[in-house]
Amino acid sequence: MDQARKHARALGCPYVDRNDSRCANRFKLGRMEQAFSVCFGTYHVCPMYHSISAELKRPSALMAAIPVALTTHGQPQCIRRTGS
Repeated sequence: MDQARKHARALGCPYVDRNDSRCANRFKLGRMEQAFSVCFGTYHVCPMYHSISAELKRPSALMAAIPVALTTHGQPQCIRRTGS
């Protein structure tokens, strides 16, 4: 991890790069000031930060798979088993 990213992580919410849909509303153009003040400032008072932290502490969260959407040039792709 490069120094700039380490510095941003030290100052910002550790979950900001999780692409969590519950945080998406804060990252709209008209609300960027709020995103910077909360997500890269006082994130420790954010209710979503505490909610995500609590979820990750549950044993079931450790076993959950992270969903991945495969796309090619913006088009969704489907992967099927090949039998091998």
